[in-house]
Formats: sequence, C-alpha cells, structure tokens
Amino acid sequence: MSAPSRAELRCDVAVVGGGPAGLATAAETAGAGLTTVVFERDHAIGEPVRTSGGSFVTPLKALGVPKRCWHPVHRIRVVGPTTEAVKAYRRPLGCVLDVRSTYQWLAGRAVDAGAEIRLKAHVERATTDAGRITGLEVRDALNGPTRVRSDIVVDASGHTGFLARGAGLRPANDRSAVGLELELHAPAYDQDEAVFWLGDTVAPGGYGWAFPLGDGRVRLGIGVVRPESDAEPRALLTALREVVERELGRGATAGPIEQHSGLMPVLDPRAVRLSGDGLVAVGDAAGQGSTLLGEGIRYAISAGRLAGRAIAAGDPTSYDDAWRRTTRRDLLLSYAVNSRICHYGDADWDRAIRRLDQLSARQAGAVFASSFTPAWAIGVALTHPSLLASLARAARSDRRRRTA
Repeated sequence: MSAPSRAELRCDVAVVGGGPAGLATAAETAGAGLTTVVFERDHAIGEPVRTSGGSFVTPLKALGVPKRCWHPVHRIRVVGPTTEAVKAYRRPLGCVLDVRSTYQWLAGRAVDAGAEIRLKAHVERATTDAGRITGLEVRDALNGPTRVRSDIVVDASGHTGFLARGAGLRPANDRSAVGLELELHAPAYDQDEAVFWLGDTVAPGGYGWAFPLGDGRVRLGIGVVRPESDAEPRALLTALREVVERELGRGATAGPIEQHSGLMPVLDPRAVRLSGDGLVAVGDAAGQGSTLLGEGIRYAISAGRLAGRAIAAGDPTSYDDAWRRTTRRDLLLSYAVNSRICHYGDADWDRAIRRLDQLSARQAGAVFASSFTPAWAIGVALTHPSLLASLARAARSDRRRRTA
C-alpha cells in the first residue's frame, strides 16, 4: 500500500510547540502580519500540566499575565535538615500559576493576533535546502500528513529541543531536572505560604515544595537533577506527603486531584545559540529557564516575545543580542549555583539557609527570583559579603569545570 500523499501548507512562520514560548512568539509574529501556524502535538493547550507553576508577581504583571491566572503567596519558608528561614511579604512576592489558564490565555492572544493553532500535530522533522531549514514535515491528526514550507521555523518543542539540537544550536540534555508532584485537596494548608524543603532525606541534590493554589488546593512536589541524583522522585514524594500530613494532621491532604510530571533541561547558557539559518529556539528548547528553582514560564514568555519581534523585524539574529542584554546574566548565575548545590549535603544546606536567614526579605526575594542585579550585588556586598563570595566561588567553580 502506498503512503498517503502529503498536503502542502505555506506560511511565513512555523512554530513547533504550543507552550508559553511558542505561543508568545506566535502572538508577536501574527500581530505583525506574518502568517503564523503553531503545531502542538497534544490534544489541548496546557494539557498535560508539566510544571508546578511557581513564579513571581512583579515580572508576571510586567508581562501582562492577568491576575486570574495566579494565586499570590505572602510568605516563603525554607526548611533545611536542622535550620529554617521564613521571609514574609506584605505585598506578595511569589505566586503559583494556574498553568492551564496561563497557557490558554497565551493561546487566545496568539489567535486574536491571527495565528492558527493545530492540535495533535506531531512534527516529524525539519526540511532543508542547501543547509537552511525551509519547513517541516508534520503528522497532523485533523489535516493529514502535511509538508510545511516557511520562511522561519521556531523550535519551541520544550525539553527535547530536537530541531535546535539537530541544527547544532544547543548540546544534548546531559543534565535534566526531573519533577513529580501531586495537586491535592488540602483545606488545612495555609494558602499564604509556599515551602521549600532541602536536604538529603527529602531530595538529594534537589528540593521538595508545597505551592498553594487557592480554593483549598496545594501542589506538593519533588525535583532532582539527573545524573547527579539517582533518587526515585515517586518514593521521595510519598515520604514528603507523610511529613506534611504529620504537620497538618492525618488526612489533611486528602486527594489527590491531579498528578503532574515534567523535565527541564539544565543547559549552560554559554553553550546555546538562539538562532541559525532558518531557525530560532525559544523556551526550554533553548534552555531559557532558571535552574536555581526550576522556573521557566515567565522566561519562556519573555524570550518568545523577543524572538517574535526580531522575526517580525526581519532580523532573527537580533533576538540573540536582545536576550543576552535582558536575561542571560541571571540565568548564567542560576546555572553556576545549580552546578554547585546539586552536590550539597545536609551541612551545606544548613549553612546556606543560615545565610539566607540573615538577608532582608527583599534581598532574599531577589535570590528566590534569580534576579541578580548590580544593585542587589552592591547591597549584599555591604551587608553580607560572605554570600556574594559564595556566589563568586560558584561561578569560578563552574568555569573550572567547563575548562577541565
């Protein structure tokens, strides 16, 4: 039997992936009048949920994410093996995103701008001509096998970043953060407080978390980094749930309502190029998340908008420079710290939490948010120089590792 013939599709911009990076890119390019098609392999935008949704209020507001998409958090508690630090905020610093609502809000913006979204459309490969990417071959559940011709392809495929890897823009995923969480009905949980647990017993080389969502719900999760940790997230999550139930009372985390799991690449930003011949990479496909706390959504939206504007201006390579100016420094420091702390033991965690406890709420908030501005560095240098020295050691250690 002969293979079915492929339909032909011509567009200016073909976006691979309907996550926050791809949708943000599509909204910009479509809004500029470029015919834009988003190919999403799953059956719905925002399904399945692959992230805890922990984020921060100020940058989300700056991105225009509506308040209905997030639950504010007024207190952050960090629990170590024998130590604890609590930072409280009159105006909420952190928040927890309703991931589905956020993604679907982004999809609505893209559609309103004129983009087309194709669901259950699996991108099989890129097509090339004389070394330049010129389109895609897609297995589309609704439209059948489709050959796409486009002026530019956007790799927003998430953790795999398979098009960017194939084009040599980024390395393979030698390191990845692995997350597993339960969304629980937990009416006894304090909806104002997010908690991080650190230490070998909870999550060797990683951390556990409890993020409230409002309406009596909480996301309880575990994240570890491979290959540094071979711990099994499922067993760690079961143990963490028992810790929370002892604290809140047996049966206080009745549920669960949902289970989520996901992967995040842990890439050195210096090892990634964001644009190539006919291709740009955004979001997790380009390693554009904070590897300090595993936060990626706001970075993905920001990068997608930068990429979309550069494409619309006819100069995709300018996206690289724009991203370096706005984001690269913070993610470089986050990566350097991650490379160091994934080898921490209990004594190291206790020492780090004692240092965190000495910071003001604002200074600690910048650490949580991976916002390492020069003004923050000056303030910490004046009040807590040992912390700044520790960050400098992490950066030096990372450089030595890279050159070894």
